[in-house]
Amino acid sequence: MRACAGCRKRDENENFIRFVEFEGRPVPDVARRAPGRGYNVCPTFDCIKQFVKRQFKGKIDPKEIYNQTLNALKEYFLHLLSLSHKTGVTVVGQDNIRELPPEKEGTLILAEDLSSKTKERLKRKGKFTVVEDLFTSEEIGNALRKETRAGAVFVEKVGLGRKLHSVAEKINSLLASRPKG
Repeated sequence: MRACAGCRKRDENENFIRFVEFEGRPVPDVARRAPGRGYNVCPTFDCIKQFVKRQFKGKIDPKEIYNQTLNALKEYFLHLLSLSHKTGVTVVGQDNIRELPPEKEGTLILAEDLSSKTKERLKRKGKFTVVEDLFTSEEIGNALRKETRAGAVFVEKVGLGRKLHSVAEKINSLLASRPKG
């Protein structure tokens, strides 16, 4: 159990985003491997704001740290998607996803350039954590090392898919708490 450096809520280590201090600035350590003093922070803008205010005395803009964190999580997510695909825990394509049994758990990634009707049809399929409108089908295709675009990908919640699922939940939590303006 660890405590959030923003709100002081206690939770498991993997439910936080880790930050390390580098050259007087907080840097998101999404892979949790950077050396140095680490700070665990809930994946919300309010906690990032409180953490920056408390540890860095208001010298740093919390929105900037929020944006850096979101970008770091997105890059890490695409990296994990690429590795997950290599291990064979992905299902690519709308037709293949529709054929999945309803009890399958995992992460459903929907490209921002898919139609809203298609997205709704795929989301109704099962027990998915959905990441949508964050990547283009070209970005997803590149992560899968495909020559074509991929508008919909399902990653089963096993092996690396568990880690990807955890990152997806952090991304969704950050997006839900997006700062105004």
